[in-house]
Order: sequence, then C-alpha cells, then structure tokens
Amino acid sequence: MNADKRHIVFLTPGFAENETDTTSIPALQDYLKLIRKNLPDTKLTVLTFQFPFTNKKYNWHGIDIIPLNGKNNKLNKIIIWFKAWQILKNLNHKTPINVIHSFWIGECSFIGQNFSKFFKIKHIVTAMGQDVFKNKYAGYINTFKSYVVTLSKNHNSLLLKNYDLKSEIIPWSIPLEDFPNLKENEIDILGVGSLNLVKNYYTFINVIEALVNKYPHLKVAIIGEGKESENIKQEIIKRNLNATITLYGKLQRADVLEKMSSSRILLHTSNYESFGYVFAEALYSGMKIVSFDVGAAKIIPEWKICLSTQEIIETCLANLTTTESSKYRVLLNTQTEILHSYLKLYYE
Repeated sequence: MNADKRHIVFLTPGFAENETDTTSIPALQDYLKLIRKNLPDTKLTVLTFQFPFTNKKYNWHGIDIIPLNGKNNKLNKIIIWFKAWQILKNLNHKTPINVIHSFWIGECSFIGQNFSKFFKIKHIVTAMGQDVFKNKYAGYINTFKSYVVTLSKNHNSLLLKNYDLKSEIIPWSIPLEDFPNLKENEIDILGVGSLNLVKNYYTFINVIEALVNKYPHLKVAIIGEGKESENIKQEIIKRNLNATITLYGKLQRADVLEKMSSSRILLHTSNYESFGYVFAEALYSGMKIVSFDVGAAKIIPEWKICLSTQEIIETCLANLTTTESSKYRVLLNTQTEILHSYLKLYYE
C-alpha cells in the first residue's frame, strides 16, 4: 500500500476544541499525536459527533478535525448520524478511506461499522469506559467485520462477560516528554479524577478522616470537577476536613502532572475504570498507588490493590509510616508497544 495514499478516519463523541485544550480525553489526544508523528504521510481525519460545540472545521497538530456539533442533544441524533454518513461518503470519494477507527461502543461504532460494511473498509472499535455495561449498541458489533479493542484485562473480562464479545487488549501509553522533573513531596495523598459517583470520593473522604486521627497534619488534595463537586465540598466541611483536603477543581494537564510530581500517594477509590490513565501518570510521576482492583491494576511493589476500605486505610497508614525513599519512575506500557499493536490492526 502506498503510504502517501493511506487515510485513517477516527470517530469519537468528543474531542479537544483546540491545541490548548489538554483536558478533553487526554488518552485519545496522546494517541492521535503518536499516530501523527509516526505516520507523517498518512491522511488523518477526526469526526467528533457531540463536542466541541461548533460546526467549524479546524486543524489539530496536523490532523483535520470535523465537528458535527451534536451538543449531546438526543433530538438531533438521527440528523447527526446522517451528517456523519454524508461526510464519510464525501471523504471516501475524495481520498479513499483505508481504516475507520471508532472510540466507544456507541453511536460512533454504530455508524462506523455500518459504513465500513457498506463500503468494505476495515473497522476497529476501541471500548473506552462504561460502554461495556448495559449498552444497546454492543449487540450491533459484528466481530467478523469489526476488530474490538479493550484497554485492560478487567475491561476485557467485562465485555466478554456482558456481551460475549472477544477483544484484543491494547492499553494506553503516556508521552514521556510531557512529564516534569520529580520533586520533593508537598502533598501526602492526591486524588485525581472526575467528581462523580463512579469515582467514589465519599470513600476517599472516609479514608482521609480515618488517617487524620493519626496524622493530623496530613496534606491531601483532589483534582477534578463534576456533578458531585458541591456535595463533596459539603461532605468535607461536614467532616471538618476542609483544613486537610484542598480542592483544586479542574486543572490543565500540565498542572496536574506538576502536582503529581510533588505528591507521595495516589489514592484512587473508584469503583470502576476501563484503564485508568491516571495510574500510568502517577507511576511515572514517582507516586505510589493505593486502589481497588479496577482498570489496569497491576501487582507491583509501587501499587497496592485493596479489597476493602479498611485495607485501603491500613495500606495508606503503612505508606505514610514508612520513611520516604528516593522517588523513581515506573513505566506501565511503552508508546512503541501500543503503536505497533494498532498499526498491526490497521494495515495487516
């Protein structure tokens, strides 16, 4: 195949509105930059169904972004699907598409699979999160026509259990050049993630309340925002932990990595993760991890996987009691491994 005639189209519910937006699906942003760097002669196009809220096409790090401006409005769904189909048809006519890569098992995979089947194009679907649960679109995935990817063993097992869908595990990787130097710890325990019920920050608060009884000067911070932001804030005040836990809200990714570089423990009490990009970031930032068995959880010295809240409390106490040693980085997966895995799907 002639490299300069290759064309990959990516379908996603949302994407960064510009090159300064580093918080919209960071894992996808990092992956597309990796693809752009390693396939310089391949045409890359992204159709983003719901956000950003604009109809104006734009270029993002050398990739054409076509927003459909669905605005998460259910009434517009069929219109957006028709629009996506027409754009794909025009793109395929102008520069034939070799691969369609859909993210999330949902409307993107539904359109991607049907278009790929009609025009005989290879189709890849990466499940990204809770799409492995109660998902009407999962039944439309034909494993003989679409190649399905999950992000971790836990993720893979759930998709197989819930929908009898087999998938290849391709985890995410992180761009090492984005990380600042490791620093002396200023934060004892850090939480990073959306403030929603799945992330389970109420258990996080329970853990901190138990720890403060022994470590009254504990320094704790939470980075993130979400529907539970105000409730979590009130719960912290109610437990008299407002002097212990600092809420940073939403930060740009560079600022998150700065905080990680000077933090000791990532406490992650989430009930579910498909992968948990924050895990890879924390380990490479020299942090220890305490979490439940979710996402890419891995039994290594730097990561304690717990079965209960009490075990999390005891593990955090053990970490805090241990004299701090020199910080070092741990890399979960290399970008080379991930790149080769996807390129094999794309072009073999």
